[in-house]
Amino acid sequence: MFSTLIPIKTSRFLSLTLIVCALLIISNSSVSARTPAEKIFPDSTKGFLSIRNLKELGEQWNKTQIGVLMNHPIMKAFKKDLQEQLNQRMEENFGLTLDGIEQLPSGEIAVGMIAIPNQVPGYVCTMDIADRQKETEDYLKRLTDKLTNVGVKRTTEQYQEQEIVIFTFPERSQPTKTENTKPKATQPTTESIDRFAYYFIKDSYLIVSDRKELLKLIINRIDNPTEKSLADVDDYKTTLKRCLDDMPKDSKPLIQWYLEPLNYGESIRLLVRGSLVEKRRNKPSIFTILKQQGFDAIRGIGGVVNIKAEDKESVFRIFMYAKKPYKLAMQMFVFPDATNFTHPDWMPSDLARCTILFVDPLAIFDHFGSLFDALVMQGETGAWNDIIKGIEVDPYGPQINIREEILVNFGQRVLGMSKYALPITPTSESIVVAVELREGKDQNMIKALKKLFENDPEMQPVKHRSYILWQRIPAEDVIQPFSGPSGVPSLVDTASTTGAKTITVAVNNQEIDAPPVFPDGAVTVAKGCLFVSTNGEYLKTILDRLDTEQKSIIKNEPEYKEVDKVFANMGMTDKPHFLQFFSRTDKTLQPTYELVRQGKMPQSQAILGKIINAIFVPEDYEGVRPQSFDGKNLPEFDKVSQYFGPFGFYGISEENGYFFKGFLLEKKDEDKIGPNRKIEENPNEKVE
Repeated sequence: MFSTLIPIKTSRFLSLTLIVCALLIISNSSVSARTPAEKIFPDSTKGFLSIRNLKELGEQWNKTQIGVLMNHPIMKAFKKDLQEQLNQRMEENFGLTLDGIEQLPSGEIAVGMIAIPNQVPGYVCTMDIADRQKETEDYLKRLTDKLTNVGVKRTTEQYQEQEIVIFTFPERSQPTKTENTKPKATQPTTESIDRFAYYFIKDSYLIVSDRKELLKLIINRIDNPTEKSLADVDDYKTTLKRCLDDMPKDSKPLIQWYLEPLNYGESIRLLVRGSLVEKRRNKPSIFTILKQQGFDAIRGIGGVVNIKAEDKESVFRIFMYAKKPYKLAMQMFVFPDATNFTHPDWMPSDLARCTILFVDPLAIFDHFGSLFDALVMQGETGAWNDIIKGIEVDPYGPQINIREEILVNFGQRVLGMSKYALPITPTSESIVVAVELREGKDQNMIKALKKLFENDPEMQPVKHRSYILWQRIPAEDVIQPFSGPSGVPSLVDTASTTGAKTITVAVNNQEIDAPPVFPDGAVTVAKGCLFVSTNGEYLKTILDRLDTEQKSIIKNEPEYKEVDKVFANMGMTDKPHFLQFFSRTDKTLQPTYELVRQGKMPQSQAILGKIINAIFVPEDYEGVRPQSFDGKNLPEFDKVSQYFGPFGFYGISEENGYFFKGFLLEKKDEDKIGPNRKIEENPNEKVE
C-alpha cells in the first residue's frame, strides 16, 4: 500500500473543518462501515466533529430549501467564486483544494483537536476512503508534483518500514504583538512561521494532521484500537448520551460534535498566540481564570444534528454537562424553569427574532464580583465591591445601592426582541430588552432610574406620551471628574472616529478606551417592565403599542404560530423550561447577507455581524478588517428570501446541566413555496 506523509502547518481548527463542511455540497461518495472515529481518536481529544456519512449528508442537504437554493442557477456565479476563494485558502494552509479531494471520502469524516499533557496541541482529520484508495494515491502523487513545482521542499524518512514523503513549505510571516505595543494594522510586527501538514494512508483511512507526533499517534491507534479512546471518556459519553436519548428510536445523527470548552480554549490559545504565550507564562490565561472561578464545572458541551429529518429542515440537540455543586462565579448560572412563554400582545409582528428567558438577577449580581476582579482587575480582590460601594457613596456618582434599589425590583422573566431597518446598513439592527418587574415595583424602578441618571450629562429625560425615557444624548466636551477614595473608575469622554464618544476607564492607573455599549440607547419603565433599547427612537415605537390594538407577533405572524405549534407538539407548552427562542431567518440573515454583498460586513454592528467579526478579525488588528469573502456575485436578497424558513429552540435546566433543542422549518408561505418555486430572474441580468 502507498503510505504518504505530507506536512503543512496550520493552527486553525476552522480550516480543517472547512474541508468537512465544504465537501457537504459536492460529495458523491459511497457508503462504508468502519470503526467509528470516536474510537480512533484518543481520550486526550478536546474538540471533535464527525459526519457519519458524507454522501448521505450531501443527499439530505440537497433536499433542504437552502440546498435547493445553492444549486439554483442564480447562485452559480457566487458558488463558483466562493469555491475558488475556499480553494485558495485551503491550498495555502494544506496544499489541498476542494475539487481535488471531493471524491476521496467514502464514509465518515472527522476532525479533532488533541492536547496531550506537556506537548504542543494539534489537529487531526480522518477520512474513510474505503474503495477510494487508488484515487487517493493518485491525488497525493499529483499534489506532490504540484507542490514541488512552487518551491516546496521534498524530503523522505522511514516510519514503520514505510516511506514518508515530507514537504516543507516556505516560511510565511504573521502579525504578532509584544507586551507593551499595539501595532497598527498597516504596520504589524511579524514573525516567521513554518507551515506543515501531514497526510498518511493507513488501512483505508486518509489521515491529515498539523503535527507529525499526532499523526503517528493515530496510525498506532488504528493498529491498536484497545487503547482508551474519546468514546471511553465519561464526560463525552454523558454529554452525547443526553442528546442521543432525545432522538427518535432507531435514528442516528448525521453530525455529532463535542468540546471540553476550557481545555479546548486553552489549547487554541497556545496555538494561536504562539511565542506570546511564552512571554506571558507568569500571567494566568483567561481559561485558567475561568477554571479558578468555578467554570470547570462545565465538563463538556456536545450535540447531534440531523438534516431533513423529523418533518423539519434540520434538527439539533445540545447538552452542556455542568456538574453540580457550583462555586464562585459559576453560581451565576441559575436559570429557573417556568411555563409562562406567551409573548405579550405589544410585541410587533415584524420582528426578526424574539426570546423569552428566565434568570435569577440577584444570583448573577451576587456572584459576578469575583469574576470581575479576576478578569478585569487582574486579580485585585474586592475591586468589584469597592466599585459598587463607590457608586453608592461617591459624591460625584449617583449614590445608589445597585442591589437594594434596582435589582430587588426585578422579576425573573426577560423578553428580548430585534428588528432591522431598511435599507440595510451596518447600524440597521435595533434591540429591545424588557425585564419584567416584581408586582407593584414600577414606581420603585422609576425612582431608581431618576437617581441613577439625573446627574449624568449624557443621559437626558425625554417625555414620550405618558412615559419618561432616559435617553443617551451625548453632551459636547463634557469631562467627568475623577472619583475620590471610593474606588470608582473615572469616566472621561474622548472623541472617536465614528462620531460616538468613547469611554476611557481608569484601571490600575491606565486608561483603556472603549466605545459606549449603546451610543443611541434609552431606558424606561412601562407596562410592568424595565425597557432597555439600543435605539431610543425604536423604543418609542414599542411604547406607542402598549395602549393601542395593533398587529402583534403572537396574533398575526404565521411563522411564529407555526414554530409555536412545533413547541406544543414537543410538549413544551406545559413542560417547564427556561428559554424559548423564535427567529424569522429571512429577516435575521438579511443584514448579514446584504452587508456581505456590499463588501461592508466588517462594519456590521448587528449581533451576528459582531460574532462573525470577532471570529475573523486578527487579534492585533486595529480599525476595520478586510472582508474575508467577496460577496459581489450574490443575487439580490429579495430573490432568495423565500428559501429561509422559521427557526426555534428551547432550553431546559437539568440536574447536571442544560439541554437545548432547535429546529429549522420549511418556508410555508403559499407565495414562497421553497423548493418548488422558481426564482424570478431579471432577463437583463447575466448569470454566468
